[in-house]
Amino acid sequence: MLFFWILVIYLFVVWFLLRLTVPHLGFSKVAVPDSIPSELNSKITEYNQISKTDNEFLRNCYGYVTTKYKGSRIKTITEFWSAFGDTLNKSEGFLPCTNQNYLLRVMLIKSGRFTEEDIQVIVVPLNFFIHQYLRVKADGNWIDVDPWSNFLNVSFGKKLSYFG
Repeated sequence: MLFFWILVIYLFVVWFLLRLTVPHLGFSKVAVPDSIPSELNSKITEYNQISKTDNEFLRNCYGYVTTKYKGSRIKTITEFWSAFGDTLNKSEGFLPCTNQNYLLRVMLIKSGRFTEEDIQVIVVPLNFFIHQYLRVKADGNWIDVDPWSNFLNVSFGKKLSYFG
């Protein structure tokens, strides 16, 4: 019975309270801004020019995000404040899954190759804490994209499994 109540409290805190307070973890998608930093805009333009397919563009953007930012279980706790502030102007280093996904989503939509309907934000309540990844429709296929989990060797096209 104690386990049941711990699980109920955990789910309430994680699934409800955190989703109300942590940016980009809410119950709906945060709107893509009208203007973005010039560095990001130039990367989108570069990837648009060199990518023949939407899948290739998605891979290039995923590579950009995973090269510039890293995930970390420990830093998710010790650097929780990284989830707050302007994601598009964060310096290199650690960035929570929510922010990495938002950055990737912004790149995809600003490219003109993808729409909001092509990108699903998936929230997994039963992970180390709570985890988020994207499911993106590229060239007619849905692809799981989990940039935060790249540090755990979860490659493009895969997602972190439960309790990963």
